[in-house]
Amino acid sequence: MHPDDAQNMNLTNKLRLINQNKSKEILVKRYLLDCCVKLIRFRAGECLPRNLKVARNFLRGVATKKQIHQSEWEIEGNAFGTEYYSEQGVRVYFRVNKDVKADLVQVRISKGLNNRDSRKYLIEMAYFIDYVFCHIQFSSDWLFEESCDQFMCPRLFERYFGKDA
Repeated sequence: MHPDDAQNMNLTNKLRLINQNKSKEILVKRYLLDCCVKLIRFRAGECLPRNLKVARNFLRGVATKKQIHQSEWEIEGNAFGTEYYSEQGVRVYFRVNKDVKADLVQVRISKGLNNRDSRKYLIEMAYFIDYVFCHIQFSSDWLFEESCDQFMCPRLFERYFGKDA
């Protein structure tokens, strides 16, 4: 790869390349969890902080596969609830968590987005977090797309992998 091409590559693609090195797999997972930590301010409630602890414990070998599976399931449910919150034409048979409304307000205020754009951003964020937990649970699952770049922190990336990564 030409050096200029590496500079122009997005974080998702850089991370995918780094992740192919089995010795860096845990480092990639820690980086992704740290990216999720930066998103806590947009997620009301205790679901994300509680499950981040489980994921970190899983990486250290303290949490079980059953515990990380339960965490991933909760995170996925949170993403699903976010996606279908106030969706027109969809009849939802569960009570949407009140935290989703607070999350939308937080995103709107923090990012300066209108209602539709803040909803889209929040849905993409919720699924990014879900992808991280899927990747923690099953290393072979690489679900990240270029749209995930908006939730990956370049400064953390440099701290974890260096400027030349």
